Amino acid sequence: MEGEKTSRQKVVEFFLANPTATNLDISANTGVSKSSVQRILSDPRVGCIRIPKTNCTISEQILVNTKKGRQKGGRTTFQTHRALKDEQGRFIGTVEETEEIDKESLKEEDIRMVVVYFSKNSLKTMSEIADDLEGIKTPGNPNRTYTRDYVYRCLTDPRVEEVFGPMLATSVCHNLDLNRYGILKKLDGFADLQYLEEADLTEHEKAVLSYRFSQEGIHSADDAAEHFGCSRNAILKTENRAIQKMRDYQAGIGQK
Repeated sequence: MEGEKTSRQKVVEFFLANPTATNLDISANTGVSKSSVQRILSDPRVGCIRIPKTNCTISEQILVNTKKGRQKGGRTTFQTHRALKDEQGRFIGTVEETEEIDKESLKEEDIRMVVVYFSKNSLKTMSEIADDLEGIKTPGNPNRTYTRDYVYRCLTDPRVEEVFGPMLATSVCHNLDLNRYGILKKLDGFADLQYLEEADLTEHEKAVLSYRFSQEGIHSADDAAEHFGCSRNAILKTENRAIQKMRDYQAGIGQK
């Protein structure tokens, strides 16, 4: 519909008018999911926008907000409790530590480790990076469980720029955006888009894959989710089904 604002416009306009707002505040007032708000504000093209009546950019303001947030309540709990997760890495509760641990220092240590590893392995998926880091236990944080989502949060944390500087932070955002096109890895050697019409795909599955590989270039799963009005996970499930169908079709005609 002509004149309708995009999610990016809604988030940016609200943040410019309310620079101390949290991602939850922005999500509640714009109708954009919290994860999408995080993704939009982490985009270097958005981060360089200057906030009216201030002398800082959106990225600089987010750093200020993050520092203030860490100084607020709950610090004692973070220092004296650790998260409990099941075998799938899902949060199931907290347990009090027998000795005090500075959770913020541990998080910054994780951010450093994840960013350095990602910088050298930017073509790996978030799950692959999480699996690789599971084998690296630091003395101060021997019980850390790395998950795909935790790796992504570390890479998009505002402290990346604070710790490594704007140049590397921008590089991380760029490589992370390319990494979202992980669909290429799914297709490589397993499925050929020439069979898009021949395989037994639903119209929705065809539409999702066609959008991901449009004439404009490769759209990310997040772009596709916004385009089709559904969640990123729904897009990934749809394309996984479609790719499996094309693999089965290729296998049936002797293709590899």
